[in-house]
Amino acid sequence: MIQAVFFDLDGVIADTLHFHFLAWDKMFQDLGGSVSEHSVLLHEGRASREILPTFLEEAGVTLAAEEHEDFIERKRAYYRSIVKMTYFPHVFEVIGEIRRRGFKTALVTASSTKNMEAALPEEKRALFDFLITGDEVRRAKPNPDPYLAPMHHMNLQPAQCVVVENAPLGIESAKNAGMACVAVETTLGSEYLGMADHIIHEIRDLLDLPFLQNAGTENVEN
Repeated sequence: MIQAVFFDLDGVIADTLHFHFLAWDKMFQDLGGSVSEHSVLLHEGRASREILPTFLEEAGVTLAAEEHEDFIERKRAYYRSIVKMTYFPHVFEVIGEIRRRGFKTALVTASSTKNMEAALPEEKRALFDFLITGDEVRRAKPNPDPYLAPMHHMNLQPAQCVVVENAPLGIESAKNAGMACVAVETTLGSEYLGMADHIIHEIRDLLDLPFLQNAGTENVEN
């Protein structure tokens, strides 16, 4: 019986991942290397401190370990300076309708708290019963911790929660938490989203899923 819907931010609500790529690439170009946008999309959801060694290897550059945190903070600041904040069509109407149907909602993002606050004004944050950022979890996606946090806060069980994701690591995180996952094809095609229980083309398709008609009335079925 689904009682709550947990939403990722970047790539599900906010159309921001291209700007994350631009920020990563600018930082690596300053070191004499580059990363591909496809790699950024595939690794979306993982903590920056965990992504960085992979991106350094891809870029063919080195950076002393004691410089990693400063590098990440400068990347985040540059991202905030260039991002043109847009949202996927109808996303807030969909979340509002999900709430009207009686479901609890949570925002679960690997973004820093500063980036989340820059992405969502306070009135949009009010659409969620619980919010958690990458600064607040010890183990990031694909570990289950980010999605277990709102579940425990709401006193629910995994079978009562469904996750909306756009990236393989986020889907893996949801499945590791024992939850059903709906993947939306906003940033990657269905060939990358096969671990999800359902794949939808756009966020409005959530409203047609039978287990999201009214809170607690149906189980998720593949």
